[in-house]
Order: sequence, then C-alpha cells, then structure tokens
Amino acid sequence: MGLFLLILVGYAFIFTGSVFGKSYLFEVPVWEKGCLSLSFSILLDNVSMIFVGTVLLISGSVATYCKWYMAEELYYSRFMKLVWLFVMSMMLMILVPNLVMLLIGWDGLGLTSFLLVAYYQNNKSLSAAMLTALTNRIGDVLVLFSVSIFLSEGGWLIYTYHPVQTWVNLGFMVVFAGMTKSAQMPFCAWLPAAMAAPTPVSSLVHSSTLVTAGVYLVLRSFYIISSDPFAMQMLMFLSLFTLVLAGSSAVFVFDLKKVIALSTLSQLSLMMFSISIFLPFVSFFHLVTHAVFKALLFLGAGGLIHMNQSIQDVRSLSSLWQKLPVSMGAMSVAIVSLSGAPFMSGFFSKDLIIELSMMDSSVTYGCYLLELLGLIFTSFYSARIVFSVMLGSNYTNNNILRTHEHWHMQAPFLSLGMGAVLLGVVLSSKVEVFSFLVVLESWEMLMIFLIPFVGLILWWKLLSSLASSPWLLVKTSGFFMSMWFMESLTSHPVKTSFFKGSGVVFQTLDQGWLELLGPQGVYVGLAKISYANEIIQKNYFTYQLAVWGLVMGGALVLTIFM
Repeated sequence: MGLFLLILVGYAFIFTGSVFGKSYLFEVPVWEKGCLSLSFSILLDNVSMIFVGTVLLISGSVATYCKWYMAEELYYSRFMKLVWLFVMSMMLMILVPNLVMLLIGWDGLGLTSFLLVAYYQNNKSLSAAMLTALTNRIGDVLVLFSVSIFLSEGGWLIYTYHPVQTWVNLGFMVVFAGMTKSAQMPFCAWLPAAMAAPTPVSSLVHSSTLVTAGVYLVLRSFYIISSDPFAMQMLMFLSLFTLVLAGSSAVFVFDLKKVIALSTLSQLSLMMFSISIFLPFVSFFHLVTHAVFKALLFLGAGGLIHMNQSIQDVRSLSSLWQKLPVSMGAMSVAIVSLSGAPFMSGFFSKDLIIELSMMDSSVTYGCYLLELLGLIFTSFYSARIVFSVMLGSNYTNNNILRTHEHWHMQAPFLSLGMGAVLLGVVLSSKVEVFSFLVVLESWEMLMIFLIPFVGLILWWKLLSSLASSPWLLVKTSGFFMSMWFMESLTSHPVKTSFFKGSGVVFQTLDQGWLELLGPQGVYVGLAKISYANEIIQKNYFTYQLAVWGLVMGGALVLTIFM
C-alpha cells in the first residue's frame, strides 16, 4: 500500500510541477566567514518538481517489482536499503542547487551505484562496479574543481545561476562532469558493463536516475556552460559521436540488457545534443519521458529473463508473446514510445528535438546526417527486439506455454505504461517551456516521419546481406560489439596504466626501500648478528682455553724474569 501511494505521489508531483509557475529557494545558513557563507538550500520550481515526481514514480514501481524479482534473495532487506539510499541521494542531487551540498547527493549516487552493481559479488559484477566507480570519480574531481572556482563568486549556487565573472574552464569542467555520469564519449564503457547488476537496479539506476544525473547537472547549469562556446561545440560533437556509436553497437549486441543499455546511451546523447543547440528545456522534456518508458522496457526485459532461466542472449529467446503476454505488451508499449511513434510520449519529446534542430541554422548538414543516422538505428534495434524476442522462433527455446505473471510484476507495468502513453501529451500541453512553434518544409516533415520505416528496411536488408556472407558478419559484428573498439581504447589503457603503476610501486617500495629499511633489513641485520654470535658460541671453549693459556704463560714469564 505504501508503494502504491508513492507512485500516486510521483504522478501528483509531475502534474503539479507541470502547472507550477513560480520558483522558491529555501536557505538555511550553516557557516559564515567574511564574505563567504555556506547554506543548505532547496530549489522548488517546475523542473525540480517534475523530476522528483519521475524519480518517485519509477522508484515506487521498481520497489513493487523487487518484491517478486528479488523475493528469493537472502539479503533482500539490505538490497532495498541500498535502493532507498540511492533514491535519497538522487533527491538531494535534484533539489539542492548549492554546489558544495550537492556533492553529498552526487557522491552518494556514485557510492550506492557501486554497491548495487557489485551486489552479486562475482568477478564480472565486481569489475563492472570498479569501472563504474573509477569513471564517476573523475566527475567528482571535476565538481570539486568547480567548487574551488566558485570561491571567487562568493557563493556556490549553480542551478539557474548567472555567474558574475566569466570563467574559462568552469563550463568545460561542468560539461565533462556531466558526461562522466551520463556515459558520453570517452566515458561510455562503464554503462554496458554495469548491466552485471540485478535488473531492477538497471531499471532504476541505469535508465532513469544515475545516468540522467549528468544531463540534469548540465541543463541546470546551462547559463554557465552557454557562455563557453568551446564547451558547447565539444558537447555537440561528442554527443553526436556517442549517438551513432551506441545505436550501431546495439544493432549487433546479443545480450538483451546490453541492447537496452546502449539504447539508453543513444537517448542520453540526444539529450546532450539538445543542450548543445541551446534547447535545455526540450532536453529535460525528453529526459522525463525517456526515463518512464525505458524503466518500463527494463522491467519487461527483466521479467522474460527471470522466467527463462536467466537467459539474456536474444538468439535463445523466441515466441515470448505467447508465453508472457503481459510482459511483452509492456515491452511493446515501451519500444513503440522509444521509436517515436505518433501519440506516444517519446513522439512529443523526441520529434521536437529533431524538428527544432532542423530549424537551427547553426547546425551543419553533417550534424543533421549524424543525428538522423543515430535515430534510424533506434528503430533498427527496436525491430530486432520485436522480431527476434517477441515474434521470432528458433530451435533453442520452443516452450510456448503461458506462464503466470505475478501482480507485483503487472502493477509496475500498469503504472509506467500509463506514463509511457500519456506523459508526453500532458506535459507538452501544460508546461509552457515545452511548447514551441515548429515551421518546416513538407519534405523535412516527411523525412522525420519516415525515420522508423527506414530503420525497418535497413534491418531487413542488413539481415539478408550478412546471412549471405558469414565472413562479413563475423568481422562486422566484432567491430560493433566492441563499441568501435572504444572499450579497449578508453577503459583498458586506464586499467593497464593503474596495474603497471601499482607494479612499479610494489617493486620499488614494498619490495624495495621499505623492505630494506624495514622487515627485510632488520631480518638481515639480526641474521648477521646471530651468525657472529653462533661462531663465538661454537668456539667458546677454544677461545677460553687460548685466553687461559696466554694468561698463564704471561704469569709464568713474569714469575721467572721478575
């Protein structure tokens, strides 16, 4: 009952925020010294209220889902405590505009995500958790640098803040800090690796909250980064590159959760691209709608994986529409919304980004082509999920008996499915900053409309060409499954340098000077003293007799000659 109320409160926050026209800043002084002061601040406006409602909606749905999915786990209560700690950190991240206090939520997200990814405590999950933590620590360092720059401002308010002075590196640092959390190039390797976490964690953390925290920080700091043209151009280039990279890789990956993770990565890139062309509120619109339907897609995928002996390979999953009709219905709603089908939530936000980018004269034709290519890949891998997992057939899994789907599984599908269908039209009609006048040529509108169909045609053509050329299939799939070798180029050199550095330190200090001056040196010194003492003890009688003879001889000589 409590989780059901949490879902209702989430929807209440979203709809209240959609008609909320004022901004309130609450401050409680904590420390003052001269012209500097530190206070605990809370910012309430339409953006923060809508995002808080989205987090509450998804966390309530995921917690309900966990009662079925994690029911047999021995440490279920500990797992849920980590989930609620993560939600609390996300709330601090959303509501606190003070850069110093924001670090509590920012670091809390990194710590709890590390613990949640490492929950299963095997080699794969632990290595993925370490990669996630190290990448996020880069963003933490950049936020700390931003805090040091803000010392000259006399305050630390960063959300919707106009800086007094123009700082050359501040926008660059904020953008890169957001890119580490949102897994943009060159930090894109950790998000697919983090799919080693339990599926409810992937639904909450890696689709709608942690990965969107970077986007949220960048769009809230838009007045700071918009004054740095180089940061905006860099953000545009890297987001488009990540969009095409993630979309093309999702076409060839066989792990279902990784396909959805790469889909999340491509949509995050679209949000970052929207910010780079000075459309922060449109980016936030897509952030909210994407969070809801992507959480729904993850939960649907988790259900079919859980009921098929934890099989995640799409080649071993088939005809699941007959076996799991409710789960497949939920996934269908999410996929249709993801593809931008008319009248779904994804249509109102995603197509708005495409249309406004076409109206922007600063966007070059090359950027248009990269954007359209990345969006074509969206319908490409969406069709792959539908025709291989839901409707396809193979010789591995021919069980078509319907399986009972628990109401703890169906209730989240209903709560998130409503958002995936209705949230876009409600927010676009209620929130003034989400309303834009779009003026395009008829051929441009037709091109946007045909994007999903082009993806379907390319999917069919590519299947035919690769089936006729096995050698091309092996070479092509190897390139794209490694994310254009970006995993090796970005994560492996860092890990290798750390291992080599630790080896040098180990040889120089642990087995070098510290051993020589410490235990090993003491051991060698005591060994020498012991050896000398052993020789003395061994020849003690001989030495004593010789000394006695010398004494007696000397005494005899003295007696005779004296």
